[in-house]
Amino acid sequence: MYDAMRRVLSLFRLRQNRPDPKAVNLLGLAAEQQAIFQLTVDPDKVKEPFRYMVCRGVHGKGVVLACRGPNRKFSKVWEKQEFPFRFLLQTETDAFPRLHKFQGRITQIHQDLTTITVAIPENIAILEQRRNIRLKLHRHHLPSLTVWGLAKPRSESQPQALEQCLLADLPGQSDAMLAFLKNISAGGMRLVLPRSLYAQREPWLEQGSRLLAKLTFPGQEPDQEQAYEFVAKINNAFIPDDIEARPEIGVQFLSARGQGLQGHWRDVRADGCLELLKLLQSYQLQYYWDLKKNLIMREESA
Repeated sequence: MYDAMRRVLSLFRLRQNRPDPKAVNLLGLAAEQQAIFQLTVDPDKVKEPFRYMVCRGVHGKGVVLACRGPNRKFSKVWEKQEFPFRFLLQTETDAFPRLHKFQGRITQIHQDLTTITVAIPENIAILEQRRNIRLKLHRHHLPSLTVWGLAKPRSESQPQALEQCLLADLPGQSDAMLAFLKNISAGGMRLVLPRSLYAQREPWLEQGSRLLAKLTFPGQEPDQEQAYEFVAKINNAFIPDDIEARPEIGVQFLSARGQGLQGHWRDVRADGCLELLKLLQSYQLQYYWDLKKNLIMREESA
C-alpha cells in the first residue's frame, strides 16, 4: 500500500516538474523565427524599463535569450529571480503575429553577461490584442494634423452650431508633432497639449466636447499620401497639478471619411476606422521587423 502511494506521488512530482508541451512547442517556434522577447525589468523606471532579446533556442528545460549592444549586460543578482516576459509569434502563415506572455525564472546568466537561460514556464498565455491597438508612431510615419474645436449644441433638439476654433495645425514628421501625438489607434488618439494652448482653449477642450480632425499620413510619393477626416469627442482629460507638466486629452473618433470611404461620412464608434487600422497595423509590423533585424545584426557583429 505504501509503495503504491509512493509511486503515485512520484508520478505526480514528475508531471509537476515536466515542462508544459504547449509552452515547449511555442518556444520552439520562437527559436525558429528568432522572435524578439521583451523582459520587464521595472515598469516604473523612466530609463530602460525593458530589455529586448533574440530567442536563440530551447535546450533541456530552458530557453536561451541573447541581448547585444552597449549597456545591455545582465546583473548576476537577477539569477534565480522571476520576471515578466512577452514575445510576438506568428503561429499561422500570413497571419499577424500575436502577443504571448509568461512569468519566467532566469536559471542562468552566461559568462558573457548578455545571454540568459530562462526556465520553461508552466504555461504561456496568448493575449487577446485590442483590435484598435494604440501605437506610438515613429517620426517618419507622423501625419500632419489639424484640429478644430466645434461649438457645443445648445440643446439636444437644436443642430450643432457652425462656430469653430482652430486648436492645432502641425506639420508631419516635426518635433512639435512628435510631442503632440502621444499615440493613435483606429478608434482614437491621445494628445499632449502645451500648457499655454490648454489655458487659451480650455472651454473647447472640456470632456464631451466635439472636435474635427484632419490627419494626412506620408507616402513614398506625394500622390501616395493617405488623408482622413474625423468628427471626434473628448472622452477624458488629465490635467496635472504640476504647472510644468503638459495636459493630456483622450479623443474618440465618432465618424470618418477618407481613403476608400468615397467622400461619405461613416460611423466608426463601434470598431474604429478600418482603413486607418490597416495602415497602423502595417506600421506596427514594420517596427517589429526593424527591431528584430537590428538586434540580430548586433548579435552577428558581436
